[in-house]
Amino acid sequence: MIRKKFDLDLAKKIVKSVPLFDRFSDEQLSSLLERSNIYSYGRDEVIMMAGEEVSQMYVVLKGQIRVVDITADGQERVMAFRHRGDCFGDMGMLDNKTDSATIIANEACKVLLISKSVFDDFFLEDAHTLLQIIEVLCNRLRESWLFHSIIGINDAESKIRATLAHYSKTLGIRDTNGVIINTTLSHQSIADRVHITRETVTRVLKKLRSHHEIEMVGRRFKLLPIFFEKYEKSDLFRTLKSDLKSHWDP
Repeated sequence: MIRKKFDLDLAKKIVKSVPLFDRFSDEQLSSLLERSNIYSYGRDEVIMMAGEEVSQMYVVLKGQIRVVDITADGQERVMAFRHRGDCFGDMGMLDNKTDSATIIANEACKVLLISKSVFDDFFLEDAHTLLQIIEVLCNRLRESWLFHSIIGINDAESKIRATLAHYSKTLGIRDTNGVIINTTLSHQSIADRVHITRETVTRVLKKLRSHHEIEMVGRRFKLLPIFFEKYEKSDLFRTLKSDLKSHWDP
């Protein structure tokens, strides 16, 4: 972990793009940044250990982090990935409890650290911002239920299709003939997320490319219209939609 000096105007621009801060004035953002710190983490560097007292909220400004459960034999079980604009540690800010997951940099990344005192000053007095935090927590719970259902699927190809479809919705940028997932997803990270082997992921992605359902734009996946046509007509799509609805309906 290295504390970074940063250009205030650039930092304000990045932070302003995070939905949690989109209603902050320039003066509020300047004040927030002056009272906070930005740190750089290297790939596979631990940002926060499970069980640590949470005294800060973290906002991902650049890169990708993974949320993992460390098993009794020391293995990582990936629970989620967090990307630019995502935050974590927010639950601890609200309930003063420790986090049950370990947070690790999945690649080189920059993270804004907001202390408890700054969090209280800027967030607890703003009803709109509190509602946004609640929305973040609800979306996180929905994602958890979704991947719980995906992991339970027996067919590896279906797991990968559902994963790509989810990230196209949450991280997608639409262009003239498809949706680009605006983050780097390695074959290993997909495998870890849905509990299959990297070799299986490679095989399935090769098949999807050969069928012209996906293509690569640099290091990012682009999902083409035929991918969505097939996915939305599948039993898998209807099953996952039904599973999510059953978790939230009374």
